[in-house]
Amino acid sequence: MQSMLRYGDCVTVFSPQPLDKLPKGVAWRDANEIFPSQRILRYTGNGSPAIHANLFRYALLEKTNMVWVDLDIIALRPFDYSSPWIFGYEDKHTVNNAVLRLPKDSETLRLLRKIRPDTVGLPPFMTGIRRLKYKLRTFGRGMSIERWPWGATGPRALTYYLRLTGEIEHALPASDFYATPQADTEKFLIPNAVSRATLPRSAYCAHLWGKDLRALLNTKYNGRVPEGSFLDLALRGAL
Repeated sequence: MQSMLRYGDCVTVFSPQPLDKLPKGVAWRDANEIFPSQRILRYTGNGSPAIHANLFRYALLEKTNMVWVDLDIIALRPFDYSSPWIFGYEDKHTVNNAVLRLPKDSETLRLLRKIRPDTVGLPPFMTGIRRLKYKLRTFGRGMSIERWPWGATGPRALTYYLRLTGEIEHALPASDFYATPQADTEKFLIPNAVSRATLPRSAYCAHLWGKDLRALLNTKYNGRVPEGSFLDLALRGAL
């Protein structure tokens, strides 16, 4: 949030209850204004609330003119896009939704908004033998979205519907948001492995792949951020 504020962007955090200790200049709003948040939707397997965050961001795009930005993003310059389409590839095949804006009349957004907390079925992108296996396993009823595969309501659904509607033509290159791929997450913890100089000049931000980064910090670095690493510089506002 501090990195975004430094470049003059307006930042609003949504949560079901007010939050203490938000950085000065960050606005708070009740998440229930956008999407019912009395019950947080979580993956059955690992308890992650990523499902809830996915459905929330689609509702946000429909109801506001805001850009959704995950908080494992470090801004490198202002998010000054004039286009109503803001999303980018994370690799050759998949569009990530960590930075996302779709126009309110987007057909992709309309399809994403059809995924509801009470949705039961199978992900639309699931085909072939795998789809048949899941149908047999659930006696043809499908599954609640909390049992869907990881990313099924997020990047995988977004990419599928963007291709279906043709709106994927608006996708920006990975260099804009995801220049450091997920497989290289540890580089953010290795001094001098990632810096402003090594990132593309077109990069608007660095996506830290927070889930993987936290796991690496805990298992390999005893929770300590190595001095001189990209994460250290980001934390100190020294980028």
